[in-house]
Amino acid sequence: MARSTLRRELTLAIAFKVVAIFLLYSLFFSPAHRTHVTPADMAAALRVSAPGTSMQEKP
Repeated sequence: MARSTLRRELTLAIAFKVVAIFLLYSLFFSPAHRTHVTPADMAAALRVSAPGTSMQEKP
């Protein structure tokens, strides 16, 4: 009897975790939540300098 109770509890715990992982993926990591970045957007983002620095080369 104790073995079947343990098996049922483990099965429920694993099923709960699988459902929780699926929900987290669908709410935060699904393709619908990804930002489309074009090469031009990435180039513009990389051209931006850090605060306090200049874009000119130092002699």
